[in-house]
Amino acid sequence: MSGRAGIYVHLPYCASRCGYCAFTVTTDASSRSRYLEALETEAALLSAEAAGASFDSVYLGGGTPSLLPPESIGRLLEVLHERFRIDAGAERTLEANPEDVSPAAVSAWIAAGVNRVSVGVQSLEDGELAAVGRRHDAARALAALQTLASSGLAVSGDLILGLPDQTADTFRRSVAGLCDAGVSHVSVYLLETEKRREIEEDRQEHPERYLSEDRQADLWLEMGATLAGRGLHHYEISNWSRPGSQALHNVKYWTRAPTLGLGISAHELWGGRRRANASHLESYVEQLGRGKRPLASDRAVSAEEAGREEVFLGLRLAEGVPETALEALMGRSEDARLRDDCASWIAEGILERERGRVRFTERGFLISNEVLSRLV
Repeated sequence: MSGRAGIYVHLPYCASRCGYCAFTVTTDASSRSRYLEALETEAALLSAEAAGASFDSVYLGGGTPSLLPPESIGRLLEVLHERFRIDAGAERTLEANPEDVSPAAVSAWIAAGVNRVSVGVQSLEDGELAAVGRRHDAARALAALQTLASSGLAVSGDLILGLPDQTADTFRRSVAGLCDAGVSHVSVYLLETEKRREIEEDRQEHPERYLSEDRQADLWLEMGATLAGRGLHHYEISNWSRPGSQALHNVKYWTRAPTLGLGISAHELWGGRRRANASHLESYVEQLGRGKRPLASDRAVSAEEAGREEVFLGLRLAEGVPETALEALMGRSEDARLRDDCASWIAEGILERERGRVRFTERGFLISNEVLSRLV
């Protein structure tokens, strides 16, 4: 296999569930030991299939991986290095919540091999954090970021735009505070209220608590200018980084690089096939106990589908996609209106052509979901 591949491991355990969360997580830690054993079994099963492949990224996501004892994180990374050919300088990311970050924990993570930490900050305003059930406050988040930044680790911080009770000024303060804390990477997501019934019901009953879509759009563009002024480049719809600090593992998904997925609900692209693991924890553990991969789906990706993925995934990146890839997609599409739509998007300044590539403009990123849904 040419090029470097990535490994994603899903660790679903959380101390509590946040109001906006739509991921596969559990707050019951009683199965953790069995789950970690199952992950080791899955790694063993996958190692034969991945023989000869080289990996330059490992991503421990969740859930809240930082909840695991450092020795468990160390053991997991050790197993992965035993089973797979992982580059010595590979990016090894750990997702963490601020309340789990301490000087002792950071030292242990570094000793285990972690060299990048992605922190779920979400806001630096106490009221906004409380409104969606976050366990930390702003002071704790800032302390965590400062501890991580001073350790020499690469640090990424997440924010959410559109939280209950958020205002333009509080969002600006969160953006500035994150930058001042010394992070090298920022991810900003729009709150998707429709994915959690409680949040959507609150939005319908108390619309005054939420920024309008137009106000969010204005703030998104303003934020982009602020981050650019701070030296962070907008390289993907929701991600900004300093030079050389892009999330190597995540870029693999948008460029269709080969990735393995371990753990419940994990997805992978390997050997021209897309696979997804079972999302039920007990089923996952039980199947691996019988020496069987717990796959919920496993299908070949056709050449036509791969071409379509190249466009709708690649357009997420600021560099966009080759014009030839978009032309090929339009030529294969049975939707006669797609070519006219693409021409309209360019005429309206949503997409732009430059040096043989097509990409979103900054304003176009705001409605990227609408455009990308037409290309799937």
